[in-house]
Amino acid sequence: MFLRCVLVLTILAPPPSEADAIAAYNRGDLDLALKLYRERAASPGVYLPDALYGVHDALRALYDRSERKDLARLCEAHELARGLVAGGKFASEAERAAWVEQEAADAKLLSEASATCPEPASATDDAPRGVTPELPAPVPKDSPARTEGSGSPTAPKDSPEPWRPRGRVVGGSVVAAAGGVMLGGMAIALAGRSNANDTIASITAAARTEDRDFTPDEEADAREADRRFGQLGGVAVVLGVAGFVSLVTGLAVILAPPRDASRARVRAQGAGFVYSF
Repeated sequence: MFLRCVLVLTILAPPPSEADAIAAYNRGDLDLALKLYRERAASPGVYLPDALYGVHDALRALYDRSERKDLARLCEAHELARGLVAGGKFASEAERAAWVEQEAADAKLLSEASATCPEPASATDDAPRGVTPELPAPVPKDSPARTEGSGSPTAPKDSPEPWRPRGRVVGGSVVAAAGGVMLGGMAIALAGRSNANDTIASITAAARTEDRDFTPDEEADAREADRRFGQLGGVAVVLGVAGFVSLVTGLAVILAPPRDASRARVRAQGAGFVYSF
């Protein structure tokens, strides 16, 4: 029973925050950033092309930081990009084109380094979804031990379709619920306005039936009812307009199609920051 609870909690645990990974990346803790991006990519429910973009960024940054000597990082980045392009599902052609461009850039760097990447080990069923296996050391092109050809890692063929962020759904639901509450307040105000009108009508009918003037108490009640009639009318209009706008806005936020994830990245380099896409 305890083991089942642990498994359920593990499955239901939210993926690592992308903000934490970006923060680690920007302060130069690239190994931690790579670890967080990989954990996020291996979590169920995440959009893989977006999560793997962070993995690719971290691998390329580690390669650059090693003064372009750690070719294993570059090989892993290239295999990741090539595998995703070969079998990944993308939200748009623009997103696919961005990954094709990344693959081409990696291939160019490999060519400039006169190195070729060996075929990666086959991914096992136990490997985290969307995370490429570790690659052996790259072999220079002029090495007699060079292996012919280079395979691609198992592509994430079951990538989910773009999903709506939980924060946006929750925010839209709150706004829509607030709109519903205000529309309910409008209905209450209209009911009170109707009661005030009925009070005035009953006082007037009683005076006409007896063919007399209003008594002081009836006149005071009629004036109070008239005051409430006017106030509640204004309140109903304000609540109705605000409630309708809130309800429509909340539904629009919830039902709006998912947008392509931004490819903007900021990373620390030297004395400042580098902003790239």
